[in-house]
Amino acid sequence: MSNGGFFNFLQRLADFLAVVLAFFSGYQFYLAKELRSVPYSLAEFLALGAGAGFIYLVSLHAFRLYERERSLLNVVETKKLLLAWAVGSLGVLVATFYSRILDLSRIMITVSLGFSLGILILQRALFHYGAIRWAWKNRSYRKAAIYGAGVVGRHLLKRVAHSPALGIQVEGFLDDNITLWNTEIFFRDIGRGKSVPVLGGMDTLAQLIREKGVKEVYVAMPTASYQRNLEVAEACRKLGAAVSIVPPTYGTLLHTLEIRDIGGIPVIQERSFRPAIYYVFLKRFVDLLGASALLLATLPVSLIVAAVIKLDSPGPILFRQRRVGRNGAEFDFFKFRSMYASTNPYGLTPQESADPRITRFGRWLRRSSLDELPQLWNVIRGEMSLVGPRPEMPFIVNTYNEEQRQRLSVKPGITGVWQISAVRGEAIHANMEYDLFYIQNQSVLLDIIIMIKTVGTAIRGIGAV
Repeated sequence: MSNGGFFNFLQRLADFLAVVLAFFSGYQFYLAKELRSVPYSLAEFLALGAGAGFIYLVSLHAFRLYERERSLLNVVETKKLLLAWAVGSLGVLVATFYSRILDLSRIMITVSLGFSLGILILQRALFHYGAIRWAWKNRSYRKAAIYGAGVVGRHLLKRVAHSPALGIQVEGFLDDNITLWNTEIFFRDIGRGKSVPVLGGMDTLAQLIREKGVKEVYVAMPTASYQRNLEVAEACRKLGAAVSIVPPTYGTLLHTLEIRDIGGIPVIQERSFRPAIYYVFLKRFVDLLGASALLLATLPVSLIVAAVIKLDSPGPILFRQRRVGRNGAEFDFFKFRSMYASTNPYGLTPQESADPRITRFGRWLRRSSLDELPQLWNVIRGEMSLVGPRPEMPFIVNTYNEEQRQRLSVKPGITGVWQISAVRGEAIHANMEYDLFYIQNQSVLLDIIIMIKTVGTAIRGIGAV
């Protein structure tokens, strides 16, 4: 059994045991809460938990949660897990209430199903972390090479570096451009604190595969000719390496395409995404309710922050700046001031906490993300949403290309996919795939997942400067 198959088996076993543990917890909780016995034993209820475990396994498998592929920040996998749990829970309810196996307490079964969600999420997070640590410690990862050291190849390296769960280590780049040979590709989050070399071109392919033990080659030359991509792919196959090719449609356009089959002929069709009417109204309702509640709940904190800002440095409490929202409409964007009042409000965003423009209190304010609290007022006014792409300044939006202008099709947000990523300290427009991913996958469930992940990101201070 391969490492991938072994870990897959362990994940299924862990999921099964998590559900059984949830039913055990539900049984004990019911006894403690009701302070009375139940008409069946713990063993009988655990047997029911085992049956529920198998139902959940089927649901998790149906939602393809045992595959190694990962979406940006695992938000799709989290969404699938919640849906799989809901479907599995429905299956358990149907099976238990219609089979009449036990005279079940509705409270007990409901509590057990609730426990199953929490334990599944926690177990999968721990398993995911442990599997990654084990794989890298024991060098149980797949060695890969990237053919194409241009923008796309470097972007692919960046994504691999941010997705350790994929179990891929890039051993080196290859490229047809001789001027790139014997250079190094540096990336701050590549992991293991090293750069990746550009080892040569096609003539170096065989040596790289044999000496480095490369098993996969990613051909990242979407602008090269179709024939050239095929030549590189065929050379890799002859040397026994698996091949994956970045398509010519790579980029933001790829998010709007889907492949159809017409009589055995693959056809690429443009897919336009339009959120359901109920989602638009529900999102606005949640924005108003959530922003109002948060504004009231954080009022004491905001008053303290305002007082410290005034004591820390002279100038206004709020930082006001023109930003661009949906359909290009400009609005006044608010934040608690974290830089000195003399700072150019339209200068480059600080990339590190040591930036001399940031005040003493401002460093902590930015790291904790509390400087964003005044934007709740922007949400109430309808200029922003709780979740969405970050708004940018007009002079940056004026440089947008057609792909980047897709960000303006939705309301900007206080948080979003980019904000909970490890690259939130980089330029917004340099990480377009995060916003486009959100635009093409908008849903109430995705918004909830992002808001929950935002809390964890704010606590850990990831990417904040």
